[in-house]
Amino acid sequence: MAAPKYDAIVVGAGPGGCACAALLAKWGMKTLMLDKNDRVGGKALNVSKDGHTYELWPVLATPMLNTKFEEVATELGMKLKMSELVPAMKGGGFLYKPPKSKKYESFILVPPMMIPEQLTEKEKEEVNRLFSDMHALTPAEMDALDDVNFHDFLARYDISQSVYSFLAVMVNILFVEPIDLVAASEMAKTMNDFTTKLGSAYFIGGQAQLCETFTKALKRDGGELRLRTRVERIIVEDGQVQGVYTDKGTFKAPIVVSNAGIQPTVLKLVGEEHFDKSYANHIRGLIPSLGLMGSRYFLDKVVFEDSAYIIYSDDSWWNMERYLKAKAGEIPRDMLIIVFNPSGFDPKLAPKGKQVVLTATLCPADPKMKNMKGWLDALDEQVTKFNPELRKHIIRREDYTTADVSRVTRDSVVPGQGGECIGLGQIVGQCGHHKPSPSAPIQGLFYVGVDSGGYGVGIHHATESAVNVAPIVLRYHQTH
Repeated sequence: MAAPKYDAIVVGAGPGGCACAALLAKWGMKTLMLDKNDRVGGKALNVSKDGHTYELWPVLATPMLNTKFEEVATELGMKLKMSELVPAMKGGGFLYKPPKSKKYESFILVPPMMIPEQLTEKEKEEVNRLFSDMHALTPAEMDALDDVNFHDFLARYDISQSVYSFLAVMVNILFVEPIDLVAASEMAKTMNDFTTKLGSAYFIGGQAQLCETFTKALKRDGGELRLRTRVERIIVEDGQVQGVYTDKGTFKAPIVVSNAGIQPTVLKLVGEEHFDKSYANHIRGLIPSLGLMGSRYFLDKVVFEDSAYIIYSDDSWWNMERYLKAKAGEIPRDMLIIVFNPSGFDPKLAPKGKQVVLTATLCPADPKMKNMKGWLDALDEQVTKFNPELRKHIIRREDYTTADVSRVTRDSVVPGQGGECIGLGQIVGQCGHHKPSPSAPIQGLFYVGVDSGGYGVGIHHATESAVNVAPIVLRYHQTH
């Protein structure tokens, strides 16, 4: 029997892959989407256990209004249910510990500028100037900031240490990169979104509802999804894509759109022998985001009432100096801590009176990083110190590391990489006009997801990539 024939195969069912596959099917292309996991979602997949539904780690959906999520859903004729803006904080939000203090101060973000209300009038004036200047940037000025890191951009302003720490933490949690590596253009665009489209939202039913909604549209329009199907090779003959080899057989198509990451695609799934040497070397040299590691706490009581907590001090945000110490094996004494409570957004995700809390801290992206247990125990100690009630109500604790992130998402093909939180780092030299093209130098091969075709934060970044990449794929299909 001849192998199945499709117009396009999408490898990977993360937000970018699901959105792209659904759009292609809607536009009449016979589309197959493959994923190695047993459910869609990629880095944002949901798990259900013991009456709880939750992500494997904290997942951001930013911004909230006028999003690419809505744009794709509208094109597909689907509806997405999103939570209200983060509920009024009862002790959550951004929690800052000033120097020589043992107590945390709550930094409440005030729309539309999304700056902490606790600042002095002088601090507010300077931060307003910063945000106003970012909003007023012309396209040419924004493009020029592709080559400026955000630390250097902030040097143009007279901001206090507490404000710098707040902005550094914003960079760390939005892009999972050091403040002195992230491109100022990426931060400026994202903060402009914050001020005009508000902050983060959450999909009712869990963040993976985004991918599940897009997948329903894919199937409705004649597309096909095959889970538990690992792509082992993208078939290329005479410089032209022919399909894919998987552990479940061969599937033929003249177009493959990879949501598996640009480095795993080029260096493993296709093989660098099919590319010009300089291109393969360029892809190998790209820098991923940092990693996240942490724990999932199953609790017999609601211990954290708010939906999210960002716990930090002047010593816990990351720049390159602090990253290099961590890479050398030094565990931060004062960690940047993220606490994420899915049922704070959607109470139906947990049995009444119970809770799953996801904690995370930044770390190197190496799936083989040393002393993972030491990092996890240090994080546990600091989270418990912040909220001693946690220890009294633990049913069980499940840890996750960069190795787990890589296993669920990206294969590690370059030493020290694979466990990255996001994908390609949104740093100077890799953003804006420096970002890899979504069209590979092989006929019929395209990339979708955070590594190409978009900007922004997390799953919104990936969805925006699909909005930009899917029309390119359709035009290629129509002309070939």
